Amino acid sequence: MLTMEQYHALSEPEKEDAIKQSNFLADREENGLIVQLYSLGKIYGEVHYDPLAKKVLRYRAFDDIVQLGPYLAHIRFNR
Repeated sequence: MLTMEQYHALSEPEKEDAIKQSNFLADREENGLIVQLYSLGKIYGEVHYDPLAKKVLRYRAFDDIVQLGPYLAHIRFNR
């Protein structure tokens, strides 16, 4: 489980690998981009992907659960 301090200590390629190798949780669309959410243990990671250009624009990590808000509309619960 990574902390934000440990994540920030990683090189850029290591940060990308940490997110890509973690647990996928959800995705959403934002301004034409696909934003995927991953769980890295104590923190969350996002991959911002441009489907038109077919490339990743950025990786981002956060530990503030308030930033999970945009994903809540995409969660489906079984009854």
